[in-house]
Amino acid sequence: MFYVYQHLTRDTNVIFYVGKGKGNRCNTSKGRNRVWHRIVNKHGGFTVQKVIENIDEEFAFLVEMETIDAHKKRGLFLSNMTDGGEGTSGFSHPHTEEHKESLKGNKYGASTWGITFKGKIHSEEQKAKWSHMRKGTPSPRKGVKLTDETKEKIRIARTGKPVLSRRALTNEQVLEIRQKLGYRNIAMLAREYKVGESTIRRIRDGERYGDVL
Repeated sequence: MFYVYQHLTRDTNVIFYVGKGKGNRCNTSKGRNRVWHRIVNKHGGFTVQKVIENIDEEFAFLVEMETIDAHKKRGLFLSNMTDGGEGTSGFSHPHTEEHKESLKGNKYGASTWGITFKGKIHSEEQKAKWSHMRKGTPSPRKGVKLTDETKEKIRIARTGKPVLSRRALTNEQVLEIRQKLGYRNIAMLAREYKVGESTIRRIRDGERYGDVL
């Protein structure tokens, strides 16, 4: 069974990555891209938040895409290099040295580079085969009804509802920061409340803790 997870910056509690996986994938730093590592190094680490658990791989891909789309519409910067929904579980491990050696000098496909179907005529039988292949296999989730709990988890992921238990600042601290922004600089406030300067800027610009009134 699979799950969909989010990575948040350890110091500012901002979502910066969405992924799908199983086992201990959400807790490892292996196989991450350069942007992901830069963000983690800058903020002193990351925390994990699971969006949904115990689902099949196809549904996990769907939730991953929906979650990435929802966060991007909110204006969040994600280190994801794609919009999700791709990749396979079978290629998560590196190739063996023996397999790497067998790939050296492989000319497979080289003789057909640059060749296209332009100007070629295909039989109706061949066209019918391609048409069938493109239709694919019906989703095993088709017709399956989601539980209210699952719907609620997906709804929270799409709307970006804040998780209060993971916030770095209390409501009272946020209100204090807003009052002090007029006569204290951002660096001083960041040191005083032990958060990143970006958190103070986002509070100032109304991008974070907007629900605190």
